[in-house]
Amino acid sequence: MSLTLIAFGAALVSLALFNKVPRFVPGRLPDPRSAGGVATAQRTGTPPRVCLVSARLTEQGRALFTAVGGSALIVAFFLSLSGL
Repeated sequence: MSLTLIAFGAALVSLALFNKVPRFVPGRLPDPRSAGGVATAQRTGTPPRVCLVSARLTEQGRALFTAVGGSALIVAFFLSLSGL
């Protein structure tokens, strides 16, 4: 339980601090070429990747994520002290 709260709280606090979220960018397949093209100029496809984009949070949103994430971290700390 406390590990779940730690992961949840850390995610929210890091979102508020850095104002970035991960976004999945799917890969592209190579362009099909017709016969007779130049063999040295072939393009390869791009692999799928994850990039960080702006979360576009307002100051109130950042404050909310910081408060909720910090509270989750505090609750996780006291749960781990109590042995749960």
